[in-house]
Amino acid sequence: MRRAGGGVRVSRDTYGEQLDRLTGLLAVMSRDAAAAIRGASSALLQVDRDAAEAVLCGDALLDARRAEVEEMIPLLLARHQPVASDLRLVLCAMRIAGDLERMGDLAVHIAKIALMRHPVAVVPPLASAVLTTLAAAAARIADKAAVVLATRDSLDAMQLGLDDDEVDAAHASLLSLLVSAWPYGIEPAIDLALVGRYYERFADHAVNVARQVVYLVTGDIRL
Repeated sequence: MRRAGGGVRVSRDTYGEQLDRLTGLLAVMSRDAAAAIRGASSALLQVDRDAAEAVLCGDALLDARRAEVEEMIPLLLARHQPVASDLRLVLCAMRIAGDLERMGDLAVHIAKIALMRHPVAVVPPLASAVLTTLAAAAARIADKAAVVLATRDSLDAMQLGLDDDEVDAAHASLLSLLVSAWPYGIEPAIDLALVGRYYERFADHAVNVARQVVYLVTGDIRL
């Protein structure tokens, strides 16, 4: 009986370790996504080719980690019988991993525009201030999403909607600039319209991550 009891404990420890591995992968992915948007912004605003190339290289790791998350989930469901909270974690993990991977992809899109135009700057002086604001807001929301994933604080998670409003406002300012007496021609305007859209979508996915954290903690989505 003692041996059997010990065996059960080892089995549960293994399950706990697998859940820890799952949450650890999501934490790493969130930090990678935040680093990716910072690198893409450096490539864009500082005409930094090395930063752009680093974003492209790092995206392969994000993709691999999402694949690992997706491989773990069926095994966890098949080999164990998760309680309600653990089941929410397993189900949310797949959605969160998808959002984090997409955040990395959007950072890659920004970096590719910077690479395509290098050594010419994508951002002309007239648009520098608004793009700097947009990039900083996107980086902040990525950092907060990473913190929320680590702490599982549902109140902090719900605050990300306010940070997303900041990104939306900066994006709206950029679009207004592009349609009002824009002096640089159509091609630069298209580049910046795409960049603005990528930042906006990046922030939307960060909010989705926070929404999943709220669901994980409370069983409800209020974000």
